[in-house]
Amino acid sequence: VIFATGTPVSNSMTELYTVMRYLQYGTLQKKNLTHFDSWASTFGETTTAIELAPEGTGYRARTRFAKFFNLPELMNMFKEVADIKTSDQLNLPVPEAKFETVVVQPSEHQQDMVAELSERAAAVHAGIVDPSEDNMLKITSDGRKLGLDQRLMNPLLPDDPDSKLNACVGNVLRIWQDGQADKLTQLAFCDISTPKGRAAPEKVAAKAPAGNLDSPELHALESMIPEPEPEPQFTVYEDIRAKLIDQGIPPEQIAFIHDANTEARKKELFAKVRTGQVRVLIGSTFKMGAGMNVQDRLIALHDLDCPWRPGDLEQRSGRIIRQGNKNPEVHIYRY
Repeated sequence: VIFATGTPVSNSMTELYTVMRYLQYGTLQKKNLTHFDSWASTFGETTTAIELAPEGTGYRARTRFAKFFNLPELMNMFKEVADIKTSDQLNLPVPEAKFETVVVQPSEHQQDMVAELSERAAAVHAGIVDPSEDNMLKITSDGRKLGLDQRLMNPLLPDDPDSKLNACVGNVLRIWQDGQADKLTQLAFCDISTPKGRAAPEKVAAKAPAGNLDSPELHALESMIPEPEPEPQFTVYEDIRAKLIDQGIPPEQIAFIHDANTEARKKELFAKVRTGQVRVLIGSTFKMGAGMNVQDRLIALHDLDCPWRPGDLEQRSGRIIRQGNKNPEVHIYRY
């Protein structure tokens, strides 16, 4: 039996314990480490750190299991079953990535709404609202939507010319023009406000309560929260596509991963991206993060939002920093 992964610890350090339980149960028994508490007290250390509160205003102290302890002993034990190769040891012919963080300023509407989120969070912490009405998951999801575009909170608000979306559209357009001769391609990742207009009506109904976040666990969690009113029909994907078409990119060169809803369609779409027929592909980590080989002409990747798990960022950048990419240097923009 071979376990193979590029992200063994993607979300929490407890994952290493889980892998060891699968592969080294006998060893853990011999060393009396089968119970998580004894493993954690031997190899883990809790650290208390000040971190930004999820509602985005103020800080709080949190104690987390965040540091490995007795590391040489842990690695000796783990290496009985693990053959670890890091990217610098493999020295694969992958392009060099230049990371750029694009910082945009919040609009007045966004600043007001963030203040409102912190009031909601204070009410949740004080226990004066019923969790079915409002809770931290809902507030954090609203914060992510608000951070992406204010129209996700209220479609009647104006389109802010300095928003993340418009900064991204500007970059996509510039890179598209510069790469005309070689038909260079780009990927844009966005997990919030995924397109749902083309799905069957009952599928839309099923998706709407989930706050339109592409992640199975969060779908499950968020669907438990009743939505007070139906979700507006503004989606980030359609907005980006419309703006790019207005600026002169032919519609057939822009695609959503959500349109390729069968394996055959996916194959066809990926082939088009590899040959440069489709030059801008927009999708979510859930649908586009793993096992997608479209790297041949990729020159830029745009992260419009931050995914929930650290490993998801690895998976996203792994689409472009990949063997078979003809470009010696690529750009990853984070908004």
